[in-house]
Amino acid sequence: MKKFSMNAHNLTGLAAIVVFMGMCIPAGAQSYTFTEWATPTASSLPLHVIPVSSTEFYFTENAKNRIGAVNISSNTVTEWVLPAASMPHSITLDASGNIVFAAFSGNYVGVYNPNATTLQLTKYPIPTAGGGIIHLDTQLSPENAPEYFFSEATANKMGLLDPNAVGGPSVTEWNIPTASSTPRGVSIGGADGTGTQVFFAELNTHKIGMLDTFTNDITEWTIPSVRQVEHLHYVNGLVYFGDLATSVVGILNPVTNELKEWQAPTTSADVPDVFVVGTNFYFSERAGTKIGFLNTTAQTPWKDVILKGASVVVTPETPTTTAVTATPVTLTPKTTPVQPTITQVSGVANGGFTEWTVPTSASGPLGINGVGSMVVFAEYYGSKVATVVPTASPIRPTAAPDGQ
Repeated sequence: MKKFSMNAHNLTGLAAIVVFMGMCIPAGAQSYTFTEWATPTASSLPLHVIPVSSTEFYFTENAKNRIGAVNISSNTVTEWVLPAASMPHSITLDASGNIVFAAFSGNYVGVYNPNATTLQLTKYPIPTAGGGIIHLDTQLSPENAPEYFFSEATANKMGLLDPNAVGGPSVTEWNIPTASSTPRGVSIGGADGTGTQVFFAELNTHKIGMLDTFTNDITEWTIPSVRQVEHLHYVNGLVYFGDLATSVVGILNPVTNELKEWQAPTTSADVPDVFVVGTNFYFSERAGTKIGFLNTTAQTPWKDVILKGASVVVTPETPTTTAVTATPVTLTPKTTPVQPTITQVSGVANGGFTEWTVPTSASGPLGINGVGSMVVFAEYYGSKVATVVPTASPIRPTAAPDGQ
């Protein structure tokens, strides 16, 4: 059985991780400032966002086949139209400074070089036809070059793209043991020997999975109290997640199998994503139209159990590796001035939770990230990208003069 040699240098959200750890815990009813930029393309349905600096964030426009970037210093939004029927979903930043996204309908990994003026995008196709690549994460390979793990929601697989493999780019795929699991969020964990542990969400089966590339085993934890885990994030040995169909947020310890869960104060909040700050985390509430924060030391878990028996299953899998051909594409940027809307919102405290209502009603907050003392998130139904900072923050964005 072939083993895959990789290190565990997890680079997801590189711009955010370095500085976010020192962010203060919100006070009970602390005022936060929301700044919202509407996408120039109407009804674009932005899904996910990644900071590349403290002033620039890239995001996917799922419904309009575009990648966008908002510059909060100039209050401009730049958009790039992708090849037809790409449908970009997840987005991240690799160690080389490339913007990397999963093209769900196009069935490719897109690597975009923001410093190039032509042939900025490289498309790497997924071997499984109609695989439905949807989420991804990145790390450095043993050769010190970026590589990308991804989930295939339709094909029920996990994959690894190595653009610098010996002999040319290749994709390795593993079947997920649970049928029709609809894998979604992906987060690279720690090392196992010469391999890597990669965590992923199983949306349709209320499970969290882990692919170990050293043993080629997949471990699955059944989370009985949730209905749909869409995204998760591995940080400091723990897996943080939310439930897209309820108000549950939780933490799984994959070593001890301990599961801690909390219920956010807003009923039926529907939590698609979380962003971890130390041992605490922010989360988006798609149905609640809120941004929440949990101080885990100030709130007793709703549930604290050790998963065992049939709740933790390990299955060996045999991977397949396929050579793929990269296709370079030239994209044309279009930059539009966008005057942001700035609103101060007081947080509502409830035990260890604090929640802030997003100013745009029914905007469907979805992907969430951060940099410095700033939280960044996508408003799916509102077709906006927004930042949230403590009102007294020195890096609070300001509106551009009228007419700029």
